[in-house]
Amino acid sequence: MIYKKIVFLVTLLAFATSYSQSTDFKPLLKTDYTIKKNVDTLHIKYPLHANVTRDKTIKSKDTTALSFVKDFDLFKNNYFLRQYKSLIFKQDSSAIIYQWKEPIVVYFDHNIPQEITKNISQFILSIPEIDNLNITISKDINKANYYIKIANQEVSALTDKQKAETPKDLIDTYPFSKIIHDWNGDYNYKMYSGVLQISPSYINDPQLLDNLKKVFFISLIQSKDYRVYDNTSILSSSNSNFSTLGAIDIVLLKYHYKNLYKFKVDYTVFTALENYYKQLAND
Repeated sequence: MIYKKIVFLVTLLAFATSYSQSTDFKPLLKTDYTIKKNVDTLHIKYPLHANVTRDKTIKSKDTTALSFVKDFDLFKNNYFLRQYKSLIFKQDSSAIIYQWKEPIVVYFDHNIPQEITKNISQFILSIPEIDNLNITISKDINKANYYIKIANQEVSALTDKQKAETPKDLIDTYPFSKIIHDWNGDYNYKMYSGVLQISPSYINDPQLLDNLKKVFFISLIQSKDYRVYDNTSILSSSNSNFSTLGAIDIVLLKYHYKNLYKFKVDYTVFTALENYYKQLAND
């Protein structure tokens, strides 16, 4: 078991919206399949033009592990694909897709005010049915694997230096300024338990409910970015006081859990799968 603390140290002023790369391979469904990164350069357009040298990592897949690709229609919708890549990978080509392996059973710390527990519970239960993702709430901590609690001390994903260098209005709206999320998972980046902790001083803050909902959503996908440009998303900077996920959030969540990967998927592997889908569509 790996115990890993996800600390979302992000650059608050720069965002990536798309990537461009080509991968040279000739996969066939009827044979074993290997995804191999070329030894060349990857050109990144956002936020600045840059060439990054790719390494020689090889990922081996068997036939059954790739059978889902032909039906993965995210790859044919350029708008959602662009939003998904930005949300999950941002600028980091080594970023990895995380997925919940077990049904999520949420338990709220009894020290959290009842009105907050009720509000967040309604938000969680409003998430529609999604394949491979099951979320319920329990009053029995022994049955839970997702614990929402007030931390014993002040917590933040920002360092003191980052706080000093970041405008206060950005800190106030940053979901992880006073909330953190820890998780347990396996070597295949599948999560099976987690805890979300709130700074004691934040419990009565007017930003708490919005940011708590954002962090919960982000914890389902472990995104590299925390803002989405589509204004229907709860991660859009233009939204506040929302009671449910936005339309695009639900779509992206459905794509994220459409298939539970049997292998580690980083950005390069994901792009190779995208190219594989296109090849199958053209056959």
